[in-house]
Amino acid sequence: MMKDDKKYIQYFFDASQYRPEQVVDSIEKEKAEQFPKENVQIEIKLNDYGVYVATLIFEKNKNFSILNLTKKINVKNQKNNSKKLSKYEKLVSQSGHRVYGQYKQTKTYKPY
Repeated sequence: MMKDDKKYIQYFFDASQYRPEQVVDSIEKEKAEQFPKENVQIEIKLNDYGVYVATLIFEKNKNFSILNLTKKINVKNQKNNSKKLSKYEKLVSQSGHRVYGQYKQTKTYKPY
């Protein structure tokens, strides 16, 4: 029933409490508030148990590619890298003279 190229959100409404017009109005309102820029198809069905099932179907953008996403991430990383040092660089700059496994000398004696 559900294909991999689409995403679905389902809402359930009790038929004894809601009329079909109320279901359509609330789903349209929800769509406008939550997903104003998305292309969404709406399907409303009454199932055997007396429940309206409202399904929002989102189509994947076929023009969207992973390459565009990685370009945006790389641009952000380049901006952030110029300002921040990595954790490794901070460690090296703070403790460049120490050897791995060597304790830091405090030169204070603290008995138990």
